[in-house]
Amino acid sequence: MATYSERLVELRTEKGLSQKAAALDLGVSQALLSHYEKGIREFNLDFLCRAADYYGVTADYLLGRTQSRAGVDTSAFEDRDEDSVFNTRSIYRAAILTQERMHAGSAQAGDLADILYAITLYRILFAAAQKGYIPKRWFTISPKYAQFASLAITEAYLSDFPEKTVNARRYGGPEPKSIEAVIKGIENIIRKSSINS
Repeated sequence: MATYSERLVELRTEKGLSQKAAALDLGVSQALLSHYEKGIREFNLDFLCRAADYYGVTADYLLGRTQSRAGVDTSAFEDRDEDSVFNTRSIYRAAILTQERMHAGSAQAGDLADILYAITLYRILFAAAQKGYIPKRWFTISPKYAQFASLAITEAYLSDFPEKTVNARRYGGPEPKSIEAVIKGIENIIRKSSINS
């Protein structure tokens, strides 16, 4: 596992920040941040919380205790026999593992993945409200505008999706069966709907 000092450098570099800028944002001197990043000094709990919030990761990730930036116990998502089947569990597993990989590869790609997941969930929630499963009063945007806007935003974010850079760290481990199952399941649905149209 990585050390806290390695994680600080990694996260700052991913954001494209100078040590001076990050130190200013985190409320410490550049010299102190340099000591933290070199492992010369250990930071206190207050700094740990500020840095975790600032970089959008968990304290455990920052301390090098886990590979998951979002605090997901990825061992719970290791391949299982049922992951080869397109179902709710494989969809959840695929979404979480993909999100973790995107964050590990690029902070920008991870942030865009989060937004795209949220927009997709918003569209599902919106449809659920239209059918009476959840209160419509929770939504403040008109139905017509919400549908078109969410599609437009999705397309805009997809076009801005950054390519994985050569120096970006690859998320370790074998290729999850759940991701493949979701891809194949959705492709089958697309093929069937294309045949029927």
